[in-house]
Amino acid sequence: MRIFGMFVAIFVSAFLAIGIAEYYHQPYNWYLIILMVLTGFFIHTIILILESENGEENEA
Repeated sequence: MRIFGMFVAIFVSAFLAIGIAEYYHQPYNWYLIILMVLTGFFIHTIILILESENGEENEA
């Protein structure tokens, strides 16, 4: 459930950023949504890797 919540948070934050840009009449392109989502997944993957390495060190 924790991982699903992170995926939802990544998508919500990307669309929230687009909504804020639209509210302040800032130009944006459609590919920026994809870029924000992919960046979020990349950062989340790094966090998961670091958490798993930290968990393995604590078990040993």
